Amino acid sequence: MAPFYGTSLYVWTAQITATLLFLALGYGLGGRLSLGNAPRSLAVVFSLAGFWLILFPLLRTVVLNISSGLGVSLGSFTASIILFGLPLLCLGAVSPLLIQQLDRLKSGAGSAAGTLFFTNTLGGIAGGWLTALVLIPYLPLRLALAGTGFLLMAIGIFLGIGLKSAKPINLGVLTAVAFFLFLISPGPLRTLQGMGTTSTVLFSKQSGVGLVQVFEVTRKNSSNSMRNLLIDGIAQGGIIMGNDHYVSCYAYPEYMNFLGHQFHPNARRALVLGLGCGVIATQLERRGLDTTVVELEPAVEEAARKYFMLPSDVKVIIEDGRAWLNYHKEKFDLVFLDTFAGENMPWYLFTKQALEKIKGILTPEGRLIVNSVTHMNGESPGLAMIETGLLQVFGEAKVFVEKRAMKDGNDLVNAVLVAGKNLKMEEQPVFSSMFSPRIKTKIWGLIKWEGRDARSVGVVSQDDFSSLDYVDAPLRLDMRRLILQNLDARMATN
Repeated sequence: MAPFYGTSLYVWTAQITATLLFLALGYGLGGRLSLGNAPRSLAVVFSLAGFWLILFPLLRTVVLNISSGLGVSLGSFTASIILFGLPLLCLGAVSPLLIQQLDRLKSGAGSAAGTLFFTNTLGGIAGGWLTALVLIPYLPLRLALAGTGFLLMAIGIFLGIGLKSAKPINLGVLTAVAFFLFLISPGPLRTLQGMGTTSTVLFSKQSGVGLVQVFEVTRKNSSNSMRNLLIDGIAQGGIIMGNDHYVSCYAYPEYMNFLGHQFHPNARRALVLGLGCGVIATQLERRGLDTTVVELEPAVEEAARKYFMLPSDVKVIIEDGRAWLNYHKEKFDLVFLDTFAGENMPWYLFTKQALEKIKGILTPEGRLIVNSVTHMNGESPGLAMIETGLLQVFGEAKVFVEKRAMKDGNDLVNAVLVAGKNLKMEEQPVFSSMFSPRIKTKIWGLIKWEGRDARSVGVVSQDDFSSLDYVDAPLRLDMRRLILQNLDARMATN
């Protein structure tokens, strides 16, 4: 779901609702089936769950593309029901059926239930670790789900043979049909033609933060191409590839880099929280700053090194940014906070306590540079919350909201915030950097317009109470809606 619908609050709510609904229905179904032939019912529910999961590669793109017309919330809920409702229903029925079968073999339903729930919970722990540490990092999800389906069907056949209550030959035929359908199911789409452009997936890998992909878009009769890093379908940065150089295709990394230079031209050491495609770190390294990056996901560094020419001199530490801040004491002149996974920002890096940690590693004249997303008028609840937190911790902060014309009803823009003591934009020349003409014009605009002072108008986000995800959920939903207009589910898979 995530590479297509994202992981916003609305999507999580839809998925949890669908899961609990069909598990509950499955428990009720299992209770009714247990009054009849429990062994045969067990074989059937395992086989049906497996059969449907094997069809996942065949059904996924069709279901996602069709359901997208319903919007993010209802669409993801509907897609989840179609793709996973039947397996959840069947697997929910397993526990009541097993309790009934165990009670028949040896009376004592309470003892049977206790043993079953003990085993089930331990199995859930093992399955959770196996999924997170083995299946997701090293196996495409379409294959992991189909493989799980084959395993469930094998269990169904085994039960049918061992209990002599179902005809294993019928289950074997069902497995053969499922295997055939799996073989003819389309694999991930790697190249898409349209509107005079060719989009190619150069890299695709599931990770702990979502599906990490590198897209390259080339236009007909053009020597340049645009390369983007995406997490769950949302761009996390990109470059325009020339014959012997490249420039950023987005303005906000250059805003951050430029504002860091103008507010602290003598900076020598920089920390970047959130690597993205590595444009910010690369520009800092080009300017001669000793640059350290803290990035949570190894697949992001892999993509940045291989496809976005991240210099080897840039040190990347694979760790959660907040965990790293908790014990690190080394000082930096500039800290860049640009942490997105898809459309979401990790709220725990924007609490008052996290900002105090960042202030603690800054030199006396150090600056914190933050990237966020807001509406074109510079107003959104999430931005207000970040502004308020910066003012409480640093005392001073400025907000620079991207200026551009509304396009296709899209009024979402980047906002870059600068926090520190005695903030003043120095009258420095534009530093040497490889801007595209479009971005260079915007950079000069930043010199003429010094932004506005941050305002203390929101509630400060705290470690023990942060509503950043909640208040910004509508804005994140708008970001995902824009993606759904152009994203083909066949490309959003590995």
